[in-house]
Formats: sequence, structure tokens, C-alpha cells
Amino acid sequence: MRLFLFFLLFAAPLAAQNRLANEASLYLQQHAGNPVDWYPWGAEALQKAKDEDKLIFVSVGYAACHWCHVMEEESFENKDIAKILNKNYFSIKIDRERRPDLDEQFSLVTTILTGGSGWPNSVFLTPDADPFYAGTYFPPKDFTKVLNTIVDVWGKDRTEVEAEAFALASQMREYLDQTAVLGHVTEDDFANTARQLINGLDEFNGGFGDAPKFPREPELLFILDQALRTGDENLLSAVTTTLDGILRGGIHDHVGGGFHRYAVDPEWQVPHFEKMLYDQALIGRLLLRGYQATGNPDYARAAQRTFDYVLRDMRAPGGAFYAAQDADSLNAAGASQEGAFYVWTYEEFTTAVGQQHETYARLFDVSENGRFDGSNILHLQELPLVALSEAGIPVADYDKMLETLRKARESRSKPITDQKIILSWNAEMIATLAEASSVLGRPDYLQAAEKAADFILSNMLDDTGLKRIWFQGQADSAAQLPDYGAFGYALLTLYDYSTDNRQRLLQAQQISDDMQARFADKGKAMRMTETVGPLGPFRPLDDTEIAGGNAQALRLLDGLDRRRARIGEAAPVLAASLAIDGLNRPASRGGLLHALTLQANGPVGTLRLSSGGAVRIFPFADRANRRITLKFRLAQGWHINAHKPLEDYLIGMEIMANATPAPLASYPAAEIKKLGFSAKPLALYEQNFSQTFSYEPAGDGPTKISLTLQACNDQVCLPPDDMVFWVW
Repeated sequence: MRLFLFFLLFAAPLAAQNRLANEASLYLQQHAGNPVDWYPWGAEALQKAKDEDKLIFVSVGYAACHWCHVMEEESFENKDIAKILNKNYFSIKIDRERRPDLDEQFSLVTTILTGGSGWPNSVFLTPDADPFYAGTYFPPKDFTKVLNTIVDVWGKDRTEVEAEAFALASQMREYLDQTAVLGHVTEDDFANTARQLINGLDEFNGGFGDAPKFPREPELLFILDQALRTGDENLLSAVTTTLDGILRGGIHDHVGGGFHRYAVDPEWQVPHFEKMLYDQALIGRLLLRGYQATGNPDYARAAQRTFDYVLRDMRAPGGAFYAAQDADSLNAAGASQEGAFYVWTYEEFTTAVGQQHETYARLFDVSENGRFDGSNILHLQELPLVALSEAGIPVADYDKMLETLRKARESRSKPITDQKIILSWNAEMIATLAEASSVLGRPDYLQAAEKAADFILSNMLDDTGLKRIWFQGQADSAAQLPDYGAFGYALLTLYDYSTDNRQRLLQAQQISDDMQARFADKGKAMRMTETVGPLGPFRPLDDTEIAGGNAQALRLLDGLDRRRARIGEAAPVLAASLAIDGLNRPASRGGLLHALTLQANGPVGTLRLSSGGAVRIFPFADRANRRITLKFRLAQGWHINAHKPLEDYLIGMEIMANATPAPLASYPAAEIKKLGFSAKPLALYEQNFSQTFSYEPAGDGPTKISLTLQACNDQVCLPPDDMVFWVW
């Protein structure tokens, strides 16, 4: 029957406000004036469809989606199509950003039936809410044919359609509620999986696949994590090649800062123009860690411009962050056009730039006959600072020119900003800003992150739990597993990068406890939602726009264990239930693999944790002068044994660079004092201190920095801790 429908449908290529007017979603409100008799997803629509024995049409999208707007204009505003829908279907609109659980499930339906998915996502269900047919964007003629053909087939072959729908729904339920095979993953498993992933790298442009090309940040963060653990230059190169391609391309908003959602070409030059908060958070995080690993100033510059853009254009008055900016806006003729705000005709560009327009036109490949429908998408042939050096342009002059372009662009009709505040996306931005405050030396980023977290705690948490959405002055929609996991971890990150703000640690613990009470099932991956939907329990493993729900949960559970110096139970049990699943589909589960790595071996990168969280270490490399600085922060009551301990049974701190000991003079002066467990005075490092030492690079490869330390408090000394840092 499914093949029969497919071939029948695709023998050729493919008023008054309704119920959506008061929904807490810009996307749903955008459809409130359609002649389609839309329902929001919920018990009312599902029960009415069942009672009236009518088919269900589900349309899933989001406010910044270009093709969602196109299908609305062509089909959902079409009165003839609306009559067909209203007569024969219960029509349900879903905002994927408000209900990620439904979005993932219906995306899976469409992928099973067609081999792929996207937005708008169009799914057809029986009156019992079992899916049986799906597609994405349909042109109006094809959509009319689909609607009429399904009604005709339903009338003639209902029993067969119901049987196939029941079989598909059963398959979906089994997949979504899959019980993991318990297992253990080794360090070699992680490293080999990362090497397997980079086999699909575009070696010229970076990224994975051809087009459309998405950044796939969770996968890249896992690969970078493995590079930082192993010193594998091929893994690091895969990440830097991708970052370089993105920074050169049109997916990078060179004028205003930040990044568009994806590119429609392999070279990253032609973007799909919407700008999403999560991309700013996750690409920004990659840039920070790439800068920490390589010292490439272009990465630090791009990260800073991205965060400054977010604080300027995407921050709500209360301090939290808006969800997205649209791809479409009005062009000079007053018509809605994708990318109109961002592209430049030759005349627009040269008028704005002024006397130096020829120089900058060459730099950005701006021509009179632009390649994007006669207009130009700004892109570079080299990384920005490299291109400026080759062209002999001072950075200050370049920045002044970019600001001139930005102000000229501000006079255009602006894309709509989706002012929905989404909990998990805000959490990712909070965590990245906190990290950026340390890496880039910007305390204002930490202040912004703290303010956003306080907004969420004040406005999106009540006696019933966290809310996923804040929109038009109201909290809405119960938070889901990724929201709890991501926000709890964001609070941990604020603790990490602040001056020992233990209140954030306690808040993270409270979020974690609530998360486990709502979503945990013994011996299984956690559920996406507290209540179970029509397709049964859904246990999210795959990455979406951010790491999947169970990856977020595991990262929080393990992070708390490490920072509270305890051997936890929940994190190891959850890791065992997820480990084999992570290896089975690594390209879709980079976030899960990264979380499993953290659980097994602790964090690397811009922060290291030692001695059960009693010691936090922030590494900084001054490559120009071949100097390394390690900044140590010790929890209250803890010490580190000095380089030369006074007792033979204690282990002194030791730093080696490529097997060469750091000079004695580089160690700080020790405090001589007694601790409760020792009758004799001890030589200790305590409170917060830094250590800077020189190193000599080892040929063309990375420099291996080895650190050994032993932490003690007044009662006990912990076993010594050994860790490795790689400096490229």
C-alpha cells in the first residue's frame, strides 16, 4: 500500500483567526489567519479526530523556516486547499522548537517512509493517530493531489491502510523505546570511532557530506575532544579545516558576526540565511576550544564577534536570549525574499564602503553580476586575518569598514526575530559565554551568562518544574529531558568559571534530582518527556540541533559527581545503558559519544578537573613566547603538595614538557604549615595560584605537557592525579 501511494502520487515530480492565535509560539501565531481550521497538538484534536473518524494531517515547522513560509503562502493560505483539509482532515500545527519530542518522532516517520526528512514536515495519520504517509514541502498542485488521493485510497482500502499504519506505529514504538545492550567503551573505542568519523571529511572545504552542509557541532566537539586527549593531529586538522571553511564562507556573517544555519553548497558560500541561537553557542564553543588548542587568532576573533552579536541583537530585556532570526525579509521592492537583509548588489556595497570599495570588493569577491540572483554574498578566500595581511589592510581599518557596512545594513527591512526563549538553547549559550569569559578574558560574558540563568530561575521555574518556553511574558510548555540536562550543566559551568559560587552547584544538583525523578527508568536510557505520548516512551539518543537528551543528562550527572568529589551511581548506570548505542551510530550521536568520554575520563580543553573537583585547572598557551600558564583554583580547605614536599610519602607537583622537567624557578613559593593528619609541617600550594613555564616544541608535532599533582585537605591526601595537555 505504501509503495502504491508513493507511485500514484509521484508519477510526476513532486480571515478569521483560528485556534492558533493564542498559542505561545510565533510559528503557530503566524498561521492563525490561515483559512485552514488548525488545531494545536493536544488531547482535544486527537480525541475529536477519533470521535469523528477523520484522518489527521500534521504539519511541523518553525518560525525562521523559509520553506515553511513558502508552503504557508502557497497552500495554507489557499482557500481551495483549505476546503479539502477542513472537510476531510483534522489539521494539527506543531512548532518543532516548542515540542522537540514530537518533532523527532515525526521526523523519524518521514525518514522511514521517504529516506529523509526536513521542514516543513507533513505527516498523515489515521483517526487513531498511527502514521501512514509523509513528506516535507509539497508544491500546491502536488499537495492537492496528495490530499485527494489519500482520501480516495482511505475510502477504498481503509483496512489495508490501517494495517500498514499499525505496523509502522509498532515499529516506531519499538525503536523509540529501545532497550540498550549494556556495555563498556574503552579509550581506544572512542579514539577509533573519531578516526572513523573523519573518513567522511570534505578535505578541501571541511565539514561532512556535500550539500546541504550543516556544521554538525556535536560531532565536531567529540572529534576535537579526542584530539585534545590523544594528540592526534589528523583529528585536530578535521576540526580546524571545518572551522576555516566556515569562517571563510558566506555561512559566516562577516558584517554582523555570527553564523547562518547551514550552507546549500559544499564550499559554505551560499547559506540558508536564518540565524539560530544554538549555532552561535555551539560554533562559538568550537572556536573557543580550537583557539585554546591552536592559538589561531582568527578563531578568537570570530568567537568574540559572535558573542558580541548575540548580546547586541539576540538578548531579551531580562537577560535571556531569543531563539532565532528569520531567513526572509522584505527586499527593496517590498517583496519577501530569502537573504534580502544580508546580500549586497555591487552598487550597494561600493556606495557603503566609499573610497576603498575596489580593495574590499576584491577581498569579498563582490562583482557587478553577483552570483546570488545578481547580488553578492560576502565571503573570503582566506581566513580573515590572513586575507588582511596579504592585502596589506590594517585590522582597525577593516573593523571600521565592517561597522560601516553593518550600519548601512541596519537601514534595510530586518528579518523577524523569533522572541521565544527556549530553555535548552539558552543553556547552551550560557555555558559557552561562561567558558568564553575565561578564554577571552571577557568578564562581561560571565555577567551576561549569570543574568540569563537568573532570568530562567526566576521566570521559567515554578512548583510544577521547569518550563521549556518563555514567550510574550509567559512561561509555557513543560521542559523536556534536553532542557533539564542542558540547564543543569550550564549552572555547573557557571560554577566552574566563577569564583567558587557554590550556590550554582546546589542549583545544578536540584535540577539533576528533578530530572531523575521525572525522566529516569531503571536500567534504561531516560525518557524525553515525563508523560508518554501516542507512540509510547521516547528515549532520545540522536543529536538534533544540539546534543540529544540522554547525552545532556549524562553530562550533568557525571559533572556533578566530579565536582562534588563523589562516586555516583546514576551516571555510571546511565553510561552503561548508552555506551553501545553511541558506537552503533556515531555520526548521529557525537553528543552521546562526547558525554560518554567525559564520564569515563573527565573533561579536557579549557578546563580540567582534578581530585574529585577539588582542583580546577585552566591552561593557557603563549605560543609566540613558548610559554605555558596553568591557573589553579582550589576548593575551600584543599591544598596541593609543593614541588619539593617535606615528607617522603607525599607526591610533589611535577610538570614536564616533552619529557623535560619544568625549571625549579618556575614553581611558586610554598606555604609551610601543618595539616590535621600530619604531626610535621608540610610544603603546600593553596588558594588560587598560577604557574608559568617555558617549553621547546617537539619538531612539527604537538608539545606534550604532563602534570602530576596530589591534593590534600585537613584530614586526608587523595591519590596523585596525572594528566596530559597537548599544545599545537
